[in-house]
Amino acid sequence: MKVFVTGATGFVGKHVAARLIADGHEPVCLVRDAGSDAAQGLRRLGARLVSGTITSPEDVIAGAGGTDATIHLVGIIFERRGASFQQVHVEGTINVLAAARTAGSSRFIHMSALGAGENAVSAYLKTKWTAEHAVIASGLDYTIFRPSIIYGPGGEFIDMLLGQARRLPLLPVIGDGRYLMQPVSVSDVAQVFSAALTNQKSINRIYDVGGPSQLTYNEMLDTVCRALGKKRLKLHIPVAVMRLVAGVSEKTMSKPFLTTDQIAMLLQGSTGDISGLRQDFSIGPVDFPGGLASLLQA
Repeated sequence: MKVFVTGATGFVGKHVAARLIADGHEPVCLVRDAGSDAAQGLRRLGARLVSGTITSPEDVIAGAGGTDATIHLVGIIFERRGASFQQVHVEGTINVLAAARTAGSSRFIHMSALGAGENAVSAYLKTKWTAEHAVIASGLDYTIFRPSIIYGPGGEFIDMLLGQARRLPLLPVIGDGRYLMQPVSVSDVAQVFSAALTNQKSINRIYDVGGPSQLTYNEMLDTVCRALGKKRLKLHIPVAVMRLVAGVSEKTMSKPFLTTDQIAMLLQGSTGDISGLRQDFSIGPVDFPGGLASLLQA
């Protein structure tokens, strides 16, 4: 199956493209810069590259031409000029849906996020919700996945935790650190995205995607420290202080290291019910300690 893939140069996208090839599919990847290291990495895997951006309807229609299905992964974690949540998550998704219909795609697999909702705590999650509804109303055979925190080789979040545990005597924690997460291995995420292309049970379904265990942020840090053989203390920073820091970061940095949206989502937590995922995909997700051990041994 020829599969049009957006967001393929990102952390999850690289793993999805590799899994598609391993499963016998032909990924056709929309990339902003075909000469970038990330794009060339996809080419070396065996993917075909097409140049363009999801904010250009013409680019997307041209890129999707001749493909049988679409996997839409593009998302941003902070806004910048010319790339707002509305432009990327909503308008971009509408463009990709139109291209999929023009190409005659048989399946549309969409990346959303746990916590997406009309009254969600952040603009990120609200626009993810709006994009979901565009997918549902498209008339295409869709599957929507809502992942929790995704970790694995090349993942910024896990690299940050590992880096802090290796270098810092005190590990910074926003608030009490009791907010829950359900970390999921990127290999499990890539597996279900590829499998959904031919899984009839998943048509017109929405799935929460997470690991087998729900952990507090404190417990995740403890797990990382044990895996590294490090003993570290935690420094709990008041939420109000971090909101102030995030506000300054948003106003003064082109790529803020923290945003108020991200704090809101962190404090809300990111957990879900993965029973439907287990049943329809016969998947036993990797637990966080085991997945982390595999990552460190790679």
